[in-house]
Amino acid sequence: MAMPNRLLLFFLFCGLSGVILAQDTTLVAPIPGTDSLLTAVEQAIVKEESSWPVPKKALMWSIIPSGGQIYNRRWWKVPLVVGGFYALYRTIDYNTDLYSRLKTAYLLKLDDQPHEFSGTSIDNASTLRNLRDRYDKNTQMSYVFLVLGYALQGVEAYVDAHLRQFDIDDDLSMRLKPTIDILPVSGQPVPGIGLVIPIR
Repeated sequence: MAMPNRLLLFFLFCGLSGVILAQDTTLVAPIPGTDSLLTAVEQAIVKEESSWPVPKKALMWSIIPSGGQIYNRRWWKVPLVVGGFYALYRTIDYNTDLYSRLKTAYLLKLDDQPHEFSGTSIDNASTLRNLRDRYDKNTQMSYVFLVLGYALQGVEAYVDAHLRQFDIDDDLSMRLKPTIDILPVSGQPVPGIGLVIPIR
């Protein structure tokens, strides 16, 4: 084998060894601000915990619609929030437009003047008034849903930031262990079996 090929294999071997050793979970240098040496796995956990979102900041960012979701790095929720606000905007626009047109037509009908809906099936004062009131109510309800949606996306970002810090342990097992209870009347110890559910 030629010398350049041997050198290439040597450097390749050294590089692969470095990658394998870098993935070892033995003790490594501490992260600045920590008191003891940590394993690579523990350092990854500390790093992840330090990058968790702060619930109050998530709520503050929610002043901008979908800002809290962006702060929490829940990118898949952003189109849902933006799409919901856009749908509410279009609903408000549609209902406001029809309310305005029906109101104008109703006032013109009261003056016996031609209007946009002249000669149609709704060309009478009572129908125009009822439709105007219906679309006015729809507009008001759309604004209520807009305020509720605005509050809901803020609450969702706040709760999501809290739940990111919630410890989900794989150990959901229950254990039976011997216990000793004291009878309240006689003060005598009584052996028994207790159920232990680990909660961290």
